[in-house]
Amino acid sequence: MKHKKGKSKILKIVLGSTTGMVVMSLIIIVPVLMVLDFFGANITDNYVENNMDYADMYKETLNTAIKQGYGYVPLNRILYFYLENDKLSFLEIYKDNVDLDDNRLKEISEVCTLPKYKIYDVCKEIDENQIDEIQNKPFSPPVDFSKITITSFFMEERIVFGTAGVHQAWDLAGGNKTPVKSVCDGTIKKVSFKFSENVTDKNGGGGNQIYLECPIDDELTYTVIYAHLYPGTAKVKEGDSVKAGDELAGIGTTGYSTGPHLHYQVEVDGNVVDGMSLIDFSDKKPYNPGGLTPGGQNPYQPLQPTVPTLKSP
Repeated sequence: MKHKKGKSKILKIVLGSTTGMVVMSLIIIVPVLMVLDFFGANITDNYVENNMDYADMYKETLNTAIKQGYGYVPLNRILYFYLENDKLSFLEIYKDNVDLDDNRLKEISEVCTLPKYKIYDVCKEIDENQIDEIQNKPFSPPVDFSKITITSFFMEERIVFGTAGVHQAWDLAGGNKTPVKSVCDGTIKKVSFKFSENVTDKNGGGGNQIYLECPIDDELTYTVIYAHLYPGTAKVKEGDSVKAGDELAGIGTTGYSTGPHLHYQVEVDGNVVDGMSLIDFSDKKPYNPGGLTPGGQNPYQPLQPTVPTLKSP
């Protein structure tokens, strides 16, 4: 699909993302929204459906690349090339798709000028839904990436407590009370700390939460949801104005959670969007130059997924 210039540059990689399984079903049955179909992976403008087969490789690659100081590359860009030549590693493709001048995702046309890729069919006729313009990155990181491990990505298909589902946010796991930060200059819209114990409650939803409103311009405002926060760590109240980088609370495991982590979710007009795609990674200092495993008290130990076949949404 084509997108307008200007303000839409911010939205290029998130427009069309949706809440709810109903809209996902529509994406499945409306062929015009499907870009590629290789080995069961339908690559759309925003995320990859049927992604369970690639999830572990992608998360390993994400954690390696980001801790080495590289910016964010979505799974659909990696699979764009990997599914043409699976002898390429995820990490190799990832690094080739980061512009080292500003640490942002390269325009697809630039990647396709590289000798390694220009011979591929996907570069001879570039798909119009791959990002091919400079993107705005209005957010700062919600956590210190040296202290966390990415354990779930946007729209990942996964099994939690034996139930299959699609995760509409990012899970950033770390030690209890690891600081959670404001991603923008914005306003606190909601602070809900109903849980006094840092324990899992399968009926507790997002547990302790903070909602942050991030205005970009007169027409565009993001809502950022921080969930599963540690009891008693809230440093803000409803109505407070905050600056990017201000500490809001600490990581916990309240609510429907398998261990200490931040559930980082971003919405526009009630529709979920890829919150990682909005983060400015232009500070290219490696987060973990020594190669040590990020630590902290009670590090997150995610449940090992089972391998049942997911039903179509």
